[in-house]
Amino acid sequence: MAEQIGSIDTVLVRAAHLTAEGRPESAIAMLRPALELFPEHSAAWCRLAAAQLDAGEPGESLAAAKRAMALGERSWAHRLASLALVELGRYGEAVVSAREAVRRDAADWRCHVTLAEALTHDAPAAAVKAARAAVALAPDQPRVHEVLGDATVATHDWPAAESAYRAALRLDPANDDIVAKIDRLVRRHPEHPERRGRPVRTRAAPRFGRIERVCLFLAVRRASVWQAVGTVVLLVAGLPSPSGLLVWFGLGVVVFVGTLSWRGWLGLPPAARVPLPELSKREPLIAGSAVLLGVSVLLLIVWNVLLALGSAPGLVLVGSVGCAAVAVANSWYGLWRVWAGSR
Repeated sequence: MAEQIGSIDTVLVRAAHLTAEGRPESAIAMLRPALELFPEHSAAWCRLAAAQLDAGEPGESLAAAKRAMALGERSWAHRLASLALVELGRYGEAVVSAREAVRRDAADWRCHVTLAEALTHDAPAAAVKAARAAVALAPDQPRVHEVLGDATVATHDWPAAESAYRAALRLDPANDDIVAKIDRLVRRHPEHPERRGRPVRTRAAPRFGRIERVCLFLAVRRASVWQAVGTVVLLVAGLPSPSGLLVWFGLGVVVFVGTLSWRGWLGLPPAARVPLPELSKREPLIAGSAVLLGVSVLLLIVWNVLLALGSAPGLVLVGSVGCAAVAVANSWYGLWRVWAGSR
């Protein structure tokens, strides 16, 4: 029995590391067989739910969290269920689950943060109260101040939101998301009497959060990987001099990557389908990766045309490979940053 417990604990540690490294799919693949051996291990179900949430699978995450609840997990399962329900747009149920987490473990600041996130959509004033409770419990945690800033933005209390964001930034100076939130707040609401006006209760705008970012990064990464693979194959196959038959393979790569990109776009959550200029403000890495992918595809089309005309400079194809490779690297880094900052 001791060896069994030790083995599942090792799996949980490795799964946590994989998720933090931006590889939740690998964590899921490791956890599933472990749960077949240890189906009553509630922490393993929670770790699976966390990995699925980071992988952009809120429905599966909710199911795993419910399994952990049934096995008696104290509060982690309720927090995960609330986060999944928020991503699914079921805000009322998310609040119920988050309140249960707070009831079970009122001394855990993460429970209050989860409650604040669930309340922000429909009850921003109550979200502010929950976020302040989290700040009181863990004033040295940047996340509690960031969530307080998000909640106060929803109440239109601009000075309080800016103060909360700046407190979070002092604790985590390298957090680009907080910097972006402060910049947007100052740019949209400069020094003006309205900034110090009485807070107004309003329903929050559609949420562009972690799941939306993860889904966008995954969609761009998937298309960029296949674009990079296709162009590398063309580059190698064309040595020392490309054959005219490669035009058809190049055309196939363009069509395949274009279809993959279109299907990825259609599969995105509604809140993630934002125009490129707006996306460049919300998540520059995603926008940059998408632009690089587009440039890579365009260069491949140019190379195909030139090859069909009898002249295909290798530098054009090398440029296409390079743009696709940088798009893949950007997407990996962006996913790692989102996942590493979510725990």
